[in-house]
Amino acid sequence: MPAFTAVYIVLSSLSGVLNLLIAIYALFIRGMVSLRRIYLLLCGSFVLYTLGAAFEKASDTLTGVLFWTAVQYAGMPFAAPLTLLMALELIGKPDLLPRWAKRLLFVIPTVSFALVSTSSYHSWFYREMRFETVDGVRSIAFDMGQWYIVHGIFTSGTLMLSLVLVLIRLAQRSRGFKLQLAAVAVGIAVPVASSLAYLLGLSPYDVDPVPIVLCLTSALYAWAFLRADLITIVPVARDSVMESMGEGVLVMDADWRLLDTNRSARLLLPELENAAVGGSFREFGLPAEASAAFHAALASAGQAVPFSRGQGDDALHYEVYSAPVPRGAGRRGGHLLVLRDTTERRRLQEELHRLASVDSLTGILNRGAFLSQSAEALAGCVRAKQPCSLLLFDLDHFKSINDTYGHEAGDIVLQGAAALVRQRLEPGMLFARYGGEEFVLLLPGCGEEEAVQFAERIRAAAEQTRLALPDGRQIGIRASFGAAASPAGSLPDYLELYRRADQALYQAKEQGRNRVVSAGAV
Repeated sequence: MPAFTAVYIVLSSLSGVLNLLIAIYALFIRGMVSLRRIYLLLCGSFVLYTLGAAFEKASDTLTGVLFWTAVQYAGMPFAAPLTLLMALELIGKPDLLPRWAKRLLFVIPTVSFALVSTSSYHSWFYREMRFETVDGVRSIAFDMGQWYIVHGIFTSGTLMLSLVLVLIRLAQRSRGFKLQLAAVAVGIAVPVASSLAYLLGLSPYDVDPVPIVLCLTSALYAWAFLRADLITIVPVARDSVMESMGEGVLVMDADWRLLDTNRSARLLLPELENAAVGGSFREFGLPAEASAAFHAALASAGQAVPFSRGQGDDALHYEVYSAPVPRGAGRRGGHLLVLRDTTERRRLQEELHRLASVDSLTGILNRGAFLSQSAEALAGCVRAKQPCSLLLFDLDHFKSINDTYGHEAGDIVLQGAAALVRQRLEPGMLFARYGGEEFVLLLPGCGEEEAVQFAERIRAAAEQTRLALPDGRQIGIRASFGAAASPAGSLPDYLELYRRADQALYQAKEQGRNRVVSAGAV
């Protein structure tokens, strides 16, 4: 047997065995069901083609050649439509062809296999087949029948379409799996180019080189699909899901290196635009708070870790959590980092908290919020050894305002009184509507004299105020005040302060209203 023939048989057999081993491996791993099924069938077609080519080359009779040629065509014609279906899965467009169209793809390969299997009885595929010797190397020569041309056009066209689809997907802006897609593209292009060279008579010794180059195609597919985790961890076809998600997703391998990101992640963290696939997230240039949150999330899988960017009302709030991606069989898997923008939720929570703490008519604190915050303020006065004062005031003759002008006028008076006081508040002071027309002020750090002076300024300003009603009439504000103080160094008791301020307010009303009365220091 000439050396070239022996090498051809060995390489063809090696390609078949390689595909068989890859198919067995892929059969037992967990991953994308649809892509894996197509890939297994594609490996099976390669096995039949390459092993059939090896045994055909070793055959000494035309009968043996015809048999092993039929074995080849039990696999080879089906490789082209399977490659197209694989390409559709890879680009995330598996439904681009309807189910009936996918079935039609296998009609011509089925007819080709049937015609080759029965070629002894007709000349539709091979008009004649014979042995020829070229430079001492024996090869099989044949004359093409009509269906051979149909088969060739279909196979070449289908493979070219598959290659174009992968190249289009490769040209699109995507952060992930450029090398893997390029490997698939080369894996498709190599047998297409080899087949063309064979048909043009450019292959050495006029033998079909495709079974040999399928060694390279098989190796490229194996690397792209298995070594790069396209089936077991992250498929290229993730675009149809990941790119439509509102949450940001980062896919990391077992060593926390970046495998992929989606559009939302790059929008939430613009630094990811320049993050290289295969790089550690420590190299992404993320702000310190984001990097620390990523560390914490990876260290505590499943637990959401919050972080913020910016200050004040412009701050953006996020939370990130990680989930493991198992691979089974004791092998280390990867990690999913899910990034969620919680800014709107945080602002909504703050708004709900504010609404629960604010009087809806006047926009100042309500009674419950005032009591809660005053406890903290009084404790602060104790720690700082400062005095603290409490002012109570209500609007004079408020019932007659409602009876004379209507409840809408009463609301306007309440709002005007609240606005007048709010304009004069100093940091640390608490102001609330205590109920009806009664208001309360807590003045941490203010003694009795300062509290009385503050109340007098408010009373005098109210006396000078005129509020416009919807009907054009104007109305004034009068208020009576009661003050109570707790000197520095003493332990202020809110209930006692309130009781004494209430008594002082009662005295102010008894003395003719529109005045400030102090109960003195406790």
